Amino acid sequence: MIEICKLTKRRVDPTSPDLPEKYKQVKIFSMAVGHGVGTVDFMECIKKMPEDEYLQIVNNCDEYAQFKLGNLTKYFEIEVFPEHAKLLVPQMPDCYLKTLFSSLDEGFIVIRKSI
Repeated sequence: MIEICKLTKRRVDPTSPDLPEKYKQVKIFSMAVGHGVGTVDFMECIKKMPEDEYLQIVNNCDEYAQFKLGNLTKYFEIEVFPEHAKLLVPQMPDCYLKTLFSSLDEGFIVIRKSI
């Protein structure tokens, strides 16, 4: 199964005195495992699709789109930023992803392959 996730909220400042308790816990955990927290982004799964449907889309793309979207089988996760989307859209068949990428002006999309 392929999950398509989108950035839904950006930048919770971890130094803010108004930081909600649940985000303070994220900050504490992150520091405990050796990572600082500069910003906290919130992703939301907006669609799931069968892997064969995703591969059919990829196989009908031109060269750059096949390379970028095809890396999912190698890395199990890819990120699509607005600058990628502008290159992908003209190379893709009409599909949900093309529509989604066409409207990507800020933030990013993450496509994940379930293991």
